Amino acid sequence: NFVLGVPGGLGGDGENLQWLVKKVPADASWGVAGIGRYQFPLSKLALSLGGHVRVGLEDNIYLSKGELAKGNAPFVEQIKNLAKELGRKVATPAEARHILKIKS
Repeated sequence: NFVLGVPGGLGGDGENLQWLVKKVPADASWGVAGIGRYQFPLSKLALSLGGHVRVGLEDNIYLSKGELAKGNAPFVEQIKNLAKELGRKVATPAEARHILKIKS
């Protein structure tokens, strides 16, 4: 999971994510967490590149500019809608555990 946009860390621009993705082995699963204003743009890019995303209040408190999120569910709904627009299926909890190699 690449965490981009953290002060003192790798910046949250798309070029950094694209560079990192080039280094990922073809058979590996990867995802991104964009911090703050980078959450949605990096999520969109990750989904378009075949990756996964992590969203939520631990990374961002604004659903859009100036609009405070009322919890994690609005972030998840936003990404679910984006994934649908991009032709990506949202993983079920069981599928997510399989992708992450987590035992149930």
